[in-house]
Amino acid sequence: MNRFSIKDISNMPHYEPEAIYKDQIAVVSIRLYQIESVRNLFAIDAFAIGYITAGYCIFEFNNEKYRLEPGNLFILAPTHTCRMVECSQDYHIRLLLLDSNGHNLSVHLNYIVKSERWIQTYFYPVLRLNDKEAKTMKECINRIVEQINRTDCPNKIAFLRLATTWHHVELDNIMQVHQKETTDNNIPLTRQQTLARQLYRLIINNYRKEHQVKFYSEQMCLTPQYLNQITSHVFGKTLSAIISELLFSTARSMILSSEMSIQEIADELNFPDQASFSKFIKKTAGVSPNALRKMNPHKEAI
Repeated sequence: MNRFSIKDISNMPHYEPEAIYKDQIAVVSIRLYQIESVRNLFAIDAFAIGYITAGYCIFEFNNEKYRLEPGNLFILAPTHTCRMVECSQDYHIRLLLLDSNGHNLSVHLNYIVKSERWIQTYFYPVLRLNDKEAKTMKECINRIVEQINRTDCPNKIAFLRLATTWHHVELDNIMQVHQKETTDNNIPLTRQQTLARQLYRLIINNYRKEHQVKFYSEQMCLTPQYLNQITSHVFGKTLSAIISELLFSTARSMILSSEMSIQEIADELNFPDQASFSKFIKKTAGVSPNALRKMNPHKEAI
C-alpha cells in the first residue's frame, strides 16, 4: 500500500500545486486521467479534506464505496485507506492537507478534531453540501491559499492559523447540520459497528498514552482476539496496526515540525525511554528520529 504525506504529495498522479507551507499545510488540485495509477490501496499521512469541483468518481474509503460529485466533500484521517474505483475524464478535486499533529495549528483545532462529530467522519467520511455551504467552504480554502502565498508578512503564521481555524469552525458548523441526516438512516447498527465506533473513540482519546491492546481490551471488556476481529472486519487492519499508524503519524509530525527534543517527544507519546522510541521510528520510517529530522528542510513550526 502506498502512503503519501504532505512532503511527498507531489508523487500523487496529476498533482497541481496551489499553495504549500513548509510541509504542514497544502492546498493542491488533482486531476486523475489514468485511473490505473490509483487503483491500488493508498493512505495519506495527514488530515485530508477533498472538495470535488468537476466530474464524478467512485472512491472506496475503508472498504465502503461512495459516489462523489461536485458539491461533495470527504474528510479523511491518517487511519483511512483509499482506493479509486471509477472516475470521469473531467474529474477534479481540490485537496486541503493538514499536518496530522493537530495542535500545531491551534488549540481549538486540536479540540475540534477530537470531538464526536469528527470521530464520526471515520465512519461517514462524505458530506453532500448545498450551494451555500459549498460557496462558504470555497471561500475558506481561498483564504488559506491567500495566507500561504503572502510574502513579507511578519504575522504570516498567525494569519495562517486564523484562516485554518476559520475553515475548520465553518466545516464543524456544517457537520452539525448534517450529522443527523448522515447517521440517522433507520438502519440499526450491527453489534460490531457499534463496538467499532466505541473502540475508535477510545483509541483517538488515548493512543498517545496507551499503546497496548490490553488497555483497550480491558476498557471495552472484550478479549483482544475479538477486538482484532472487529478492527479487521470494520477497519481492515489489526488494533495494533491502527495504534502504530496513529503513533507514527503523530511522532513524525512532532519530529519534523516542532522544536521538541527527541526525548521530549518520546515522553509526550509515553514511550518508556528514548531508545525504544528511536527503535519504533527506525522500524517504521527506516531511519532514526534524528536522521528523519535532518532530512526535513523546513524546521519552522506552525
